Amino acid sequence: MAIKNVLTIGVLLALLVSGVSPVMAQNESSVDESIENGVAITGVSGETGKITYSTHVQNVGWQDAVADGEMSGTEGKGLRLEGIKIESGIEGVGVSYSTHVENIGWQEAVTDGNLSGTSGKGLRLEAIRIQLTGENAGNYDVYYRVHAQNVGWMGWASNGADAGTAGYGYRLEGIEIQIVAKGAVAPGSTDDTYRDADAYKDEYASLINQAYDEFIGSLGTYDQYLINYACPYSLFDMDSNGTPELFIKKGKYEAEYRYDVYTFEGGNAVSLGTINCGHTSMYGMTSQADGQLLLCWGHMGYQSVRALYLNNKTITSAVILDEEVSSVDEFYKTDYPVPYAYGNDLALLNNF
Repeated sequence: MAIKNVLTIGVLLALLVSGVSPVMAQNESSVDESIENGVAITGVSGETGKITYSTHVQNVGWQDAVADGEMSGTEGKGLRLEGIKIESGIEGVGVSYSTHVENIGWQEAVTDGNLSGTSGKGLRLEAIRIQLTGENAGNYDVYYRVHAQNVGWMGWASNGADAGTAGYGYRLEGIEIQIVAKGAVAPGSTDDTYRDADAYKDEYASLINQAYDEFIGSLGTYDQYLINYACPYSLFDMDSNGTPELFIKKGKYEAEYRYDVYTFEGGNAVSLGTINCGHTSMYGMTSQADGQLLLCWGHMGYQSVRALYLNNKTITSAVILDEEVSSVDEFYKTDYPVPYAYGNDLALLNNF
């Protein structure tokens, strides 16, 4: 009995010295297998090759395939992705994917290692959507994120959602893809996965319509002439990110005029606050649509010109001119007056 105990202790010591747990020695399969809802799911505890992918890169051609969250493409070189091939390495799981291609739009989905995009045509990929197929697809989620021109790394999209941009003409430069067990935590932030250049228009139209309806409802008998001049609005991209800010002028008279200002972020219009704007005009320094915005106030022989800045959803200003003038002809202006339209006319918004 004593000899048996000594031998048992010796075996345990040998296992510990070798770095192998006695529990692992009894059941090595626990390393590569987990149980979820009574179904054995492999590939969630260190197994590699769950999903492999290769991209066709401008001036490079087809890169070697990478797997499981590694980057395919480039970063910081300004080279566009032109095509992609994706394959699943999990039994009973396939992959379907589609890309948004310059001058083409969304292509029909392809599957399991076939080319999506183009090769040899010099056309950029702008967005991608990926989803799993097959009898075991329900046991997994697929996550993917892209590196987009002028944006950088975007958030992790999943299970067929769009990743990238549309309407900006931005190229995809890199991509990372991972498969995880169903319901597992995402590899990183899932914010800002996709940007549509026109997505802001519906939100802004709703704000303009609401402001116009409220204004019309507030008019009295002697104010009806204001119906055709209600709620002028302007659009100007203050931070030059491809999406303009919205300025809605409210009030009936110069003394009470103000701009309610909005930006678009995360799929929603976000208020930036209010700016007093009686006796003012807006000008761009170098463009009517974006760049440096100037708010020019002039009244009764005096003018003040402020430069407006937008940083971290906060508007600040700096006075660049503050002086008396002898006539209205001396009021400051540039060659780039910011256009406006009244609240009953959405053509300016729709055509921006």
